[in-house]
Amino acid sequence: MQQPPFVSILMLTHNAPDLVRITIDTLRAKTDGVTYELVVVDNASDPETVELVKAYEASGDIDTLILSERNTLFAEGNNIAARAAASQATHFCLLNSDIEIRQADWLSTLLARHTSGVTAFGMQQDPLRVDGYCLLIDAPLYRAEELDESHQWWWSVTKLQGNLLTAGHSVQGFFEHETYLHHFGGGSGDAFKSAQGMNVTRDEVYGWFHGHKPRILDPWPFKAKMALTKIQRKLRNAPRRIFRLLKRQ
Repeated sequence: MQQPPFVSILMLTHNAPDLVRITIDTLRAKTDGVTYELVVVDNASDPETVELVKAYEASGDIDTLILSERNTLFAEGNNIAARAAASQATHFCLLNSDIEIRQADWLSTLLARHTSGVTAFGMQQDPLRVDGYCLLIDAPLYRAEELDESHQWWWSVTKLQGNLLTAGHSVQGFFEHETYLHHFGGGSGDAFKSAQGMNVTRDEVYGWFHGHKPRILDPWPFKAKMALTKIQRKLRNAPRRIFRLLKRQ
């Protein structure tokens, strides 16, 4: 008999206590139908944020709390959280601490569409890839791969999904997700600017995918956005084209 899903939600905090509060409060109030735990690694936050996460641990809203004396950034921090997760976890969900959960079936929706690999809310282009602020992955796959800590920030997630696609696993995502959750973005400041492994070339990133592409679970919103972007690009370029035409006359 298949084991029921048990999700270890992995969350990193670094300052921004107001956003941390929104994330944890809405997570606990609006997550139904899934057995889960919350594992938090605090990355050397300011005193207000540290006291806040300690209070959540005392109230039972954080199941496991690790207080780091330094900012481990994204890749190492999530690896630390994964190693501290319950051994019975079937899945990990990497969830940023600048998220507002809006619909109680957000996690069960990810699980319902999930196949071996990664399922996420949020997608990016060039190359087409899922974002890392709400990313569900099979726990055994993550434990076998982990995030590459030589890429301390978001490229670690991109490289992971390239590796999974190349190995024959699924990577898929929802482009539009505001019904389920909102990602504020930028809550932890600009620590990424000094992160290692950010200066990768476009060719290197594409090389991770070996020609494979993630699946878009809601293609129509994605196509509409791409069409709008193309129109906006043409409108931005229109004055230059008109100027060149006038110059020729």
